[in-house]
Amino acid sequence: MAGTVISLLAASVFLVIGIVALALGLRRAMTGRRHALLAFAWLCIAIAVTLVIFSIFPESTATGTVLGISVGGAAAFVVVILLLAVRVQEKMSKLDDPEARLREKEDQIRSLSGELDALRQQFAPRSLAHQEVFHYESVDIIGKRIGIVTGDLRNVDFVDIWVNSENLDMQMSRYHEKSISGVIRYLGAERDDVGRVVQDLVADELGRKVDHGPVMAGTALWTTSGHLREANNVRWIIHVAAVQGEPGGGYRQISGIAQCARNTLQLAERLDADASGLSIIFPLLGAGAGGADSAPTALALATATVDYLASHPATKLGTVLFLAYTNRELTACQEALQKLGLQRSTSA
Repeated sequence: MAGTVISLLAASVFLVIGIVALALGLRRAMTGRRHALLAFAWLCIAIAVTLVIFSIFPESTATGTVLGISVGGAAAFVVVILLLAVRVQEKMSKLDDPEARLREKEDQIRSLSGELDALRQQFAPRSLAHQEVFHYESVDIIGKRIGIVTGDLRNVDFVDIWVNSENLDMQMSRYHEKSISGVIRYLGAERDDVGRVVQDLVADELGRKVDHGPVMAGTALWTTSGHLREANNVRWIIHVAAVQGEPGGGYRQISGIAQCARNTLQLAERLDADASGLSIIFPLLGAGAGGADSAPTALALATATVDYLASHPATKLGTVLFLAYTNRELTACQEALQKLGLQRSTSA
């Protein structure tokens, strides 16, 4: 009877050890030692089961020879399990090394991903909250001003003509979209007291001019500015086909972005026969939703503008501005004007 109690107590101990080892082996932290620990866990559980069986059935026998020594009863069964466990342990331990290396690689990937996210945040374009105006001058352009305006277009209230980067279908963005087209459409619309659009003035006028058909890349069309005339002193909107869409692929900048600038400037000349000293502001066409790089876009637009002003000394345009919504766009515009030999003006 005493032997049975001792066997059951021993079985309980082995069972607890086996369950604890099994639970630990299933944890991710044990990667690299998992298989060896699981083999040990099942060994302990098997020994516990063996001891219980031979405690309940004390007359049961199991005999065998191990290393030339004859053993019987529970001892024989335990030895058999031990030998099997050793073999399994050898095989299972071979799985630990590749799993440990895999865990190490996963940890490295997570670490590198975190560093990459930090770098993206550090170097991501940052919106410019404050409005600044930088003017540049060139010896080849007398009496005309080229400049950069920082910040949100909605804060610009001193420019006659806003340029809108549009698609080949001339379909303006929805009101809530974060784009120049969406901003112009909403601010140009007639709205009720709670901000709901009552009359879609700019988009409707543009739709009548296009007659629901696509236009050629670089085409420039003008509309009145709707409510923007009162709110921001904008007289006209020039919509230029600077991006083309692809079903499922979004929009991309057209190849001849410089022609967009030339067509826009030529159209601006014809808006008012009696006007002089008109001002116009360009966003970086196709560098927003179109996904184009801001640096080559700024250089192409600036080059076309400088060439146009230099070759048209009698132009009605007095000021051409470029909108820099982010710090990256500001750097792109500054570097483009410097490459063209323009110098920052000290006067406002």
